Amino acid sequence: MDPQKQKQLISQLYESSAKTEEELNKMSPEERREYLQNRLKQKMFFSNASRQSMNSKKQIQEKMQEKLEETSEKKSDVKTEAQKERNRRKRQKKKEKMNSKDNELGDDVVVVNSPDENGSESDYHSD
Repeated sequence: MDPQKQKQLISQLYESSAKTEEELNKMSPEERREYLQNRLKQKMFFSNASRQSMNSKKQIQEKMQEKLEETSEKKSDVKTEAQKERNRRKRQKKKEKMNSKDNELGDDVVVVNSPDENGSESDYHSD
């Protein structure tokens, strides 16, 4: 039951069982004191019951929230692991492609050394 609705029902029940001012005036002081004490106990009981139901509802909601967080963490862990695995495969494929291209070009590539600062220009010109 909705806590707000429950509160309304309890307050209606409490108010409907109340005695009118005329009835209170007809009572003896002892009866009146006893009636008011019982009303106070009743009010405290209703308040306590309402508080307990609200607390239990909060606890249930907290537990549900914790479970949701746990499952979402597990899902995200699974997703991240799967994503890591996909990324690793992509990198591996790229590396394999690069290696295969290097192997194809490896026979045709000629490495030319550039002259260092100490080398003479006469090495490059013929007389």
